[in-house]
Amino acid sequence: MDSIDIPVATAHSAASEPGSRRLLALAGLGAAALAALVWMTQSGPDRLLLACAALATLLAVAAALALGYRRGLTALHRAINEARAGHLTPADASPWVRTLLGPVIDDYNAMSRDLASAFREMEHAQRSIIGERNRHDAILQSLPGALLIVGADRRVTRANRQVETLFRVPHDHIVGADFLALMGVDGGRDVLDEAFRSVEPVRNLVCEVRVGEETRLFSLNLTFFSQPGGPADSSAAVILQDVTELRRVEEMTLQTEKLVAMGELAGGVAHELNTPLGTIFGYAHLLMEGRADESRRVEFTRVIHEQARRCARIVDDLLTYARRPSCEPESADLNELICEARDAVANCQGRRLGVPLSALLSESVTVRGGAGQLDIVLINLLVNATQAAASSREPRVHISCDVEGDFAVVAVTDNGPGIAPELRRKIFDPFFSSKRDSGGTGLGLALSHSIVTRIGGMLDCDPGHRRGARFVLRLPLVARG
Repeated sequence: MDSIDIPVATAHSAASEPGSRRLLALAGLGAAALAALVWMTQSGPDRLLLACAALATLLAVAAALALGYRRGLTALHRAINEARAGHLTPADASPWVRTLLGPVIDDYNAMSRDLASAFREMEHAQRSIIGERNRHDAILQSLPGALLIVGADRRVTRANRQVETLFRVPHDHIVGADFLALMGVDGGRDVLDEAFRSVEPVRNLVCEVRVGEETRLFSLNLTFFSQPGGPADSSAAVILQDVTELRRVEEMTLQTEKLVAMGELAGGVAHELNTPLGTIFGYAHLLMEGRADESRRVEFTRVIHEQARRCARIVDDLLTYARRPSCEPESADLNELICEARDAVANCQGRRLGVPLSALLSESVTVRGGAGQLDIVLINLLVNATQAAASSREPRVHISCDVEGDFAVVAVTDNGPGIAPELRRKIFDPFFSSKRDSGGTGLGLALSHSIVTRIGGMLDCDPGHRRGARFVLRLPLVARG
């Protein structure tokens, strides 16, 4: 609409110059005729007749001019009345009338054309606005959740059909009602009161709403948008989604997952304990037969003792995995723990399997976590890496420590066969082990992951590492102060 230019005044001023010249010419002619008439009346009787004739001619010309102006004004008046009735039609006049009032008629016709163009653009814009409003209304009505528009006084100004279905109240009773009173909110009223006072949005607030005689759970989202009057006149859009059935399904799923986890745990315990218990049962049976000599009885007893210790270790690791200590936060020197763990593994598994262990440490750092717990994590990672690297021609294990932001980053790298992509999501599960022999319980990485997570750290297998495996341990630093 701002682009419309109606140059009526300019056109009139430019076009009226010829008309002004015509009027000046007619006025000069009339003055000359009047002067000639006065001169003739003073010169004799013959000239008096000539003066009368001239006067009659002058009157005829004046009458013609008056008639032409009258017809022109009538045409303009008719066109103006048509415009007032809603029809912008051009003013029509004869050539004689246009000789007298042509510039004025042209100005009016130009103005009527500009107005007609402006009205067409306004009508097009109005149709677009109505169409957009209808589309928005269709979208709002088709939303799966209940939508309410609430004013600054917390009264509903607009609602979609789902609100009527939800509250089982006619639309006339919803518009104008108090939002909180309509909902009958049992929980979350304080949060909503504060949100309206501070004009702050609310995201996914789960509250109880009375629907008839039933109480249901709804997820509420509240968004404010300002009106021209400012924050005091802010309105809000409220979207309500019934999550009662979803919560029930989530609870059932959680309960099912707990039962599945218990089944997997029981199966894992049975699987892990079955082998050593079977060994114990077999050697105990041989001892009961009494046919073995003293040296064999000692050997049988040693095997029974080792297998019993293995059972005890499985149960102890399981309890450690499930235990949630409530002691005060501890801290430890990470570089010192890394050196101790490296030396312990290098002097035992490293020497036995012929795998060298190297370390590259940064500045001394203190991290959250007890020394005993972090020692378990480091030993598990180094033992696994040493056993994996033992199958390589030139085995090697490297451990490094660096600082990134608020975390100490420990990387344990080996050049073993690596971990298959389909197994990476299972390596931290309890009782899962990729070792072919019976030396592993499948609780080492699960226990380490549990310890690291509880102190706010992270333990993961680097998926981008090639030619072996690389485990990355991130431990939160203790703030220096």
